[in-house]
Amino acid sequence: MKTRSLILMKWPTNVGYAIGALEKVFYETALELADGDPSAVHFGYTDIAPGRPATLPESFSNYHTIDINHPTPAMLKSLRELVTRECIDFAMPFDIQPAHAMFPVMRAAGVHTIIPYWGAPISGVSPPWKRTLKRILLATDLSRADGLIFESQAMANLAILGRGVAADRVDVVYLGVDTEKFRPAPGSDYVHAALGIPQDRKVFVFTGHCTQRKGIRTLIDAAIEVLHKRGRTDVCFLVCGNTGDESKPYEALYEQLPIAPWIRFLGYRRDVVQIFQSAYCGIIPSSGWDSFTLSSVEMAACGLPIIASRLQGLAEAVLHEKTGFNFEPGNAAALADCIERMADNPAATRAFGDAGRQRAVSELTLARQKAGLLRAIRRRLPYGAGVSGAGPGNRDNSAKSSFP
Repeated sequence: MKTRSLILMKWPTNVGYAIGALEKVFYETALELADGDPSAVHFGYTDIAPGRPATLPESFSNYHTIDINHPTPAMLKSLRELVTRECIDFAMPFDIQPAHAMFPVMRAAGVHTIIPYWGAPISGVSPPWKRTLKRILLATDLSRADGLIFESQAMANLAILGRGVAADRVDVVYLGVDTEKFRPAPGSDYVHAALGIPQDRKVFVFTGHCTQRKGIRTLIDAAIEVLHKRGRTDVCFLVCGNTGDESKPYEALYEQLPIAPWIRFLGYRRDVVQIFQSAYCGIIPSSGWDSFTLSSVEMAACGLPIIASRLQGLAEAVLHEKTGFNFEPGNAAALADCIERMADNPAATRAFGDAGRQRAVSELTLARQKAGLLRAIRRRLPYGAGVSGAGPGNRDNSAKSSFP
């Protein structure tokens, strides 16, 4: 049976980074639910002034201004009219709580299944008494969603232990990547040739937004520790993704030191694949919160070992002493130690990268991600009863160290 879908994003069009990749996957998933009919797929954005969604097909025109961050009477009226006019029967809002004022509006207009998709923590952990109360209130709330999809088991656990969501209403779907595009290129010296980096410098790279929660300060402090205080001359650090003046406060920390040439902010890059393929190690130093990040999957698919903070979903994305290292969030000294361990052990570092690539090919493909989304959605549709599908659940990330 054809499903008519509405994907509700909490950003304007064309915010880029991982959101663009998600838009593509959401579109292809909704298209399959619609039996290939693009007219049955709709997207809502908080603002469409930045232009048509560049990540979606050029012929796609079903995008609308629906600001889910501000459910005013006018917004709810527009939402109701859109659902009624387009006969929408399934909605997937981004980062919306399991009970929300706009859900009854959508249901009254014809939506029968609502499944929020979460890329952020939904809550902190609640004490047992509060969790029980939340569970009771949520079970009787007529405005609740039919299920929730999370990018990591850690995020799902916060819904269960913090918001009182029943475990059987939660699905975990890991992010996927095009493993043909993001793949190793043995022997590539692209990053050294393109950026003029000496061949004897091992390149450690970060990509993503340079917001505070991404831990850029921790990364810069660790780089200063390794290069200046410990005096290493065989490593350098690249930060990709900064915009405007975002780099200036960090550059001020080391610009008067002789190590300045070996810490570089490169801005938004279109050659991240080539950079990953020729770098030595990836770093994801998030200090606020993070789920199963797209950068971790892209790096792993390119054969990069990764150092990531032991933070929520990142511990599922980077398996400690198997595909890389986890370190205590915000601990620059611990990150510096991990950097040195990687730099001093190239054979074991390559083994981490190989293991990450194998995992990406077997578990973290776009096909696996879309299949997981389809299972999670179909098993909650009224005409999809009996379709099984749960997320990958908890994993044993422990492994013996291959480092001395």
